[in-house]
Amino acid sequence: MSLLELDIQNRRRATRVNRAVRVTTMDRDYRRGLSVALNVSSTGARLVLTQGCQETFLVELDAHTQVLARPVWKRPLKRSMVVGVRFEFRCDRERQQVIRFLQRLAA
Repeated sequence: MSLLELDIQNRRRATRVNRAVRVTTMDRDYRRGLSVALNVSSTGARLVLTQGCQETFLVELDAHTQVLARPVWKRPLKRSMVVGVRFEFRCDRERQQVIRFLQRLAA
């Protein structure tokens, strides 16, 4: 794993919380996978996935926060991949849940 893939510098407009967080992913077939979010913002995240990812999948940031994620870039690693995802909110409640999650994470 190179430092480039794990670089946590903020290059986006949305402020990111740069802390590794364990998350759960779920694909369309309801298969769950454990992952790590290297950083999270109100618009997306950088995830380390040990299994491939579909066009969209569900990310469970914590017990109260689930959001649909769409990969926008991927970088392969030895046994995993780093994936940048954009959140696709299905309702305003989901957006508010992510904002509250970020507030808890930053506290």
